[in-house]
Amino acid sequence: MRHKSVHWRTGLALFWSLALSAPPRIADADGPAGRPASATPAASVEKSGAAAVSWDRDVRPILDRRCVVCHSCYDAPCQLQLSSFEGADRGATKAVVYHGDRLTAADPTRLFIDAKTTAEWRDRDFYSVLHASGGHAAAASLLQRMLDLGRANPLAPNQKLPPAIDLTLDRPLTCPRDTEFDAYAAAHPQGGMPYGLAPLAEAEYQTLIAWLRDGAPVPSAEGPAPDPAAGSVAKWEAFFNGDSAKQRVTSRYVYEHLFLAHLHFPDVAPTRYFRLVRSRAPSGRPIDEIPTTRPYDPPGVERFFYRLQPIHSTIVDKTHMVYPLTDATLARYRELFLAPDWPAEAVPSYDPRPSANPFLTFENVPASARYRFLLDHAHYFITTFIKGPVCRGQVALDVIDDHFFVAFLDPDADLSVTDPSYLRESKPWLTLPAENQSSLAPETFWLKYLDLWRKYLRFRGARYREQDPGRLGPGLDAIWDGDRTNDNALLTVFRHFDSATVVKGYVGEIPKTAWIVDYPILERIYYDLVAGFDVFGNVAHQLSTRLYMDHLRMESEDLFLTFLPAEARKRTRDSWYVGADAQTKLFVENRLSNLDVGTRVVYRTSDPKTELIESILARVAPAVRGVPDPINRCRAAPCARTDAPPDARRVDAALHELASVARPFVRRTPDLSLLRVRVDPTGTRDLVYSLVHNKAHTNVAFMFRENDRRQPSADTITIVPGFLGSYPNFFFDVKLGDVRDFVARMSAVDSDASFTRLVEAYGVRRTSPRFWKEADWLHGELARTVPIEAGRLDLSRYDDH
Repeated sequence: MRHKSVHWRTGLALFWSLALSAPPRIADADGPAGRPASATPAASVEKSGAAAVSWDRDVRPILDRRCVVCHSCYDAPCQLQLSSFEGADRGATKAVVYHGDRLTAADPTRLFIDAKTTAEWRDRDFYSVLHASGGHAAAASLLQRMLDLGRANPLAPNQKLPPAIDLTLDRPLTCPRDTEFDAYAAAHPQGGMPYGLAPLAEAEYQTLIAWLRDGAPVPSAEGPAPDPAAGSVAKWEAFFNGDSAKQRVTSRYVYEHLFLAHLHFPDVAPTRYFRLVRSRAPSGRPIDEIPTTRPYDPPGVERFFYRLQPIHSTIVDKTHMVYPLTDATLARYRELFLAPDWPAEAVPSYDPRPSANPFLTFENVPASARYRFLLDHAHYFITTFIKGPVCRGQVALDVIDDHFFVAFLDPDADLSVTDPSYLRESKPWLTLPAENQSSLAPETFWLKYLDLWRKYLRFRGARYREQDPGRLGPGLDAIWDGDRTNDNALLTVFRHFDSATVVKGYVGEIPKTAWIVDYPILERIYYDLVAGFDVFGNVAHQLSTRLYMDHLRMESEDLFLTFLPAEARKRTRDSWYVGADAQTKLFVENRLSNLDVGTRVVYRTSDPKTELIESILARVAPAVRGVPDPINRCRAAPCARTDAPPDARRVDAALHELASVARPFVRRTPDLSLLRVRVDPTGTRDLVYSLVHNKAHTNVAFMFRENDRRQPSADTITIVPGFLGSYPNFFFDVKLGDVRDFVARMSAVDSDASFTRLVEAYGVRRTSPRFWKEADWLHGELARTVPIEAGRLDLSRYDDH
């Protein structure tokens, strides 16, 4: 198996790879040494009487379509981020982010945060890709040389890539500086840009070259435009910076949970996004962000201010986690946090050990307020640990199954919410790995936190038994129903090997496993994998985070099991953990308890797991519109959405034949494919479906040797209308009249050769002359159908079939 956390050191193996943009090296020819890496003045340049190429008008749209699809976030090859001028100006580096076996933490290199000027980034070993080194104006920049190299060695159209082009995420990267480019080009003649993809259109190429030859001028400075969000920003900053102790504790709690959010104001500027940051400067002055690794690290100043920092980088799906700020949100915060009577005599300590534990830091804040705050936007909070602050979610992902359902314990049934003594007495066992600041050895961690976790589980079991002297167990009313209006009540998680997606509702066939999450689980998941996680941390931190999440997964699964008949619980869990090693692990770490407690859920079939999930669906249906999934969970024809147009119903029914079946064709399909069904010549009524490959495992109990636990014969596909996921691995393009033939051909795939024939008939290869046109249409359709949630998809994992 390719174990992801171990391969982080090579996971950027893409720099001169995948998608247009990006070369590096040069150190000192970027203009004034202290120039901010943000766009400031530049005179418009003219050549031969023609207007100069404009960054905003001409260059940025090309980079967005051809480069940002691979060059954004921490997994940008060689950390070259081209989603903003600041990222292009910063350039590239040989330093890697995903280096899971480093013994000491690396210095963070977050764009816009950890350095503010070009000179500061040069001091951090980033080198220019826009200007030749030494200040030679006539010399070609590294980006131009990479584009020219790609132009000089085009790939054969519609053919598989030559063996020399390596697309694996864990291949070593070269990241040549400009002084190393000639050697790089000689060794990798097909390593130009765009790497391993169809070439740029001539006009795109010429525009980029013209801009680079003009010296890559910075965007023109413009006067401030009227800001429709200004009033909303001022109102929310005033709220966050209230002076009372209760307000300050509340603001800290909200900040620590929203520091990754793309905040927006749906009523006034729905597609303008902001980050909540800590600033040295108050409202009305330029934001001076305080750069800390974690949101609860000491700010280093006696007084700071919460500010809303506008996001002007191109929005990419893999980091786009949207959270609305409305008048209703503000009223809800006041209702949850400010209206109740609770002691808030001082702002909690920022000392590392207590601040890493939210059950200590916020122990005075009513648990009901905290839990309901999380439940209100549960999709966002689960998504943060799936997408997380890392852009690649390996630490979270090889600890979860490929497809599972999530529900939540109702606050009125959660003792941590209803009984104030519960968290007060259990907090010694609810510690988290981040409190050690990467100092624990993994084996020390395993022993310490396993012991604490066991003690907590014993405490939890005893307290719930005290509340249920008749040992009747929980009923369906203990499942949160979204208060009959909140569609966050049920979630589905899909893993796509190195990435994952969370969607609302129960989507797909009944999965192997399911979770029920209570407040202590949800808060610990968030602080383990989001607030307390450092992508630049050392191996001890990475492994400790992963091992602790193993506990939280089992705890969530066990809570689901408590709703099953007692006699079915062990049998069900054994089916989730097949293998002697897995059973030994369960025996050592997590023996089932409370088997003497029943359940008040009434069962009528021999398949209680499926019956429980269907009962949960029925209970929560008013909130999530939880009708049966007509493509993947069809029990009687027609297997199509009743509210869809006739053409869509026709396609639904055809694709149903591929859904939720374990057949040989499944194992050869990509992790995540996008299918475009052409309905009319204009493309305005074309349909999009996501085909999700769910990979079966005997268990997910261990970090290594995943391939040894794979069960390819049990793999299935979930078919989802619309877009799902951030990293599509392949595009299929089918005419409406050919859908039945596409389904028949895919169903018949039983070898690599037959899959290749399917690709030749309906696939879009990386080298296809229509690859970019297809990607452009899909991005346009994504923006049209879900404008708030839409971001650029990442094509760095696009397969070469």
